[in-house]
Amino acid sequence: MKPTITLLALALVVGLVTAAFAGGAGSDCKSGEAHAHAAHATKAKLAAKGWLGIETEKDEATGAYRIAKVAPGSPAEQAGFRTGDVLVAFNGISIKDKEKLKAAKASIGVGSEVSYTVARAGAEQKLSATLAPVPEQVLAQWLAEAEKEAQATQVAASGN
Repeated sequence: MKPTITLLALALVVGLVTAAFAGGAGSDCKSGEAHAHAAHATKAKLAAKGWLGIETEKDEATGAYRIAKVAPGSPAEQAGFRTGDVLVAFNGISIKDKEKLKAAKASIGVGSEVSYTVARAGAEQKLSATLAPVPEQVLAQWLAEAEKEAQATQVAASGN
């Protein structure tokens, strides 16, 4: 199992960041300024989406996302999420339906109430939480991961 960022961040990284950083940074000042502007815009978009406070890992054999960590004091902790819970649905949409999931997450932000169906001890439970502002430390981690992903995408696109 490979640790990943929260599902929310994962969807944002794939959808937003690649485009923001795809322009790449060159050696001239204008490219550097464009890169800084893209990074600032990405930071604002990620921050606006809100924070639940879970980290997940994907079971490669089943494709299921299991909660690896619940941040102390987070909306997830307050809602009753636990390490080991398996994410089944987000706002009634199956976690396996990537297209519908991405569309549903596009309209949420700080202050939005979200619900997850989780599998725990052989039964399903519905948990609801209100997304909080993203803590600076978490936002910095998301940005670093996003930039790394964008750089990998750029290298792959250039054929190197």
